[in-house]
Amino acid sequence: MTTSQSESATREAAAALTGVETTARSIEEAAVEPAAGITGAQSLIRSLEAIGVDVVFGIPGGAILPLYDPLFDSKVRHVLVRHEQGAGHAATGYAQATGRVGVCMATSGPGATNL
Repeated sequence: MTTSQSESATREAAAALTGVETTARSIEEAAVEPAAGITGAQSLIRSLEAIGVDVVFGIPGGAILPLYDPLFDSKVRHVLVRHEQGAGHAATGYAQATGRVGVCMATSGPGATNL
């Protein structure tokens, strides 16, 4: 089996992320392995930076709190909203107005269902 162009593009995009290494184990299978010493929260924020996200809308709380430490050190701005629905609407409006990716964040449970 040969590697398709889309698979190659996906591997190249993954390799471009800071803190991520790609390893082709066989022609049929490729794995993305995180670099040692990086948390899931750091990986997510670095991924957002890598795709050009410059603002996220949301409310800190509960399960999402660990994302705010690497976000604080990032160039990505956080816009605090009063309700999760506001975050979803703000991200949608931002995307429509700018043509860029709109991102909203909320905690698990009721926070996520409010999006």
